[in-house]
Amino acid sequence: MSYQTGPSPLFHSDRPLDYWLSPELAAITPASARSRLREIAGARGAYMGAWAAGTGLGACLVLLGAVLSVRLGTFAPLPALGLPGAAIAVFCGVFYARVRDRLPKTSRALVNRGPGSLRGALSFVGFILIVFIGVFAFTAKPSTWQDPEVLLTLATVLAFLICLLVAAIIIPATILGRSRESLRRKAANDPHFRALLEQDLATWRDPYGDAGYGPL
Repeated sequence: MSYQTGPSPLFHSDRPLDYWLSPELAAITPASARSRLREIAGARGAYMGAWAAGTGLGACLVLLGAVLSVRLGTFAPLPALGLPGAAIAVFCGVFYARVRDRLPKTSRALVNRGPGSLRGALSFVGFILIVFIGVFAFTAKPSTWQDPEVLLTLATVLAFLICLLVAAIIIPATILGRSRESLRRKAANDPHFRALLEQDLATWRDPYGDAGYGPL
């Protein structure tokens, strides 16, 4: 399906990259309108968000190993969870850096079933925390609230749950929600990345019609 019908007076080869990247053009264009630049920004944000989530989850494993070592009084959980967590964090961090500096393959289907913005992520996380705390509050015995050890365990579990939600939901949703602004800053501050966009602008053609290269 083409992004628009009929011949376009703004065919991408007639405009420089700065024109398509301009915030002014984006401001007068519907946010839901499709373009090559928006496809690039969305795919780049999705990949960056996924690898950032992996980095955060790896860090959570390291943190969990450290907390369990303190709570159980033994050093065993730290290497058991910390070493795999550190490996995952480093691995995902390397690929995060790679996808941040390259143009993504927009031909691949990317399915995002989570929140696509910081506001949506905060609402989702808040709902999960309310349900978790509510279930515990209604099912716990009255004596539970008087046991410091149980309360400390609950606080530890809640803190770890928050870390997981931040890493797996809030961070990728924030990256995805700001993907267009991130692409604009990257093109302005990274000459190599801008050169990749310039090359893509010069060679890309809409395979389904005569859609313009932007706006972003």
